[in-house]
Amino acid sequence: MKLSNKQIKLLEIFFKALANKKRIKILILVNQKPLLNVEEISKIMHIRYQTVATHIQRLEQVGFIYKKYSAKGVEHKITERGERILKYFTHLLNS
Repeated sequence: MKLSNKQIKLLEIFFKALANKKRIKILILVNQKPLLNVEEISKIMHIRYQTVATHIQRLEQVGFIYKKYSAKGVEHKITERGERILKYFTHLLNS
């Protein structure tokens, strides 16, 4: 397998985004319960609001979740890339 320097850098960014158990848990939670806002995620996970907001920002930067604006406020939903990474984790853990 041959990867360019740009691809290697991108992989590094992805892995850094996933190198925190709280971010992984947030990704799983948003997958299971789409359209949660930061406050709801904070209450469910028993984590400070600002901590959740920071982790969500990191997951958004790499394209694993995205913001959806509604009357309820800013809600979060997993992206196709986020779904693929969770499927990969499942496959990796079950092999």
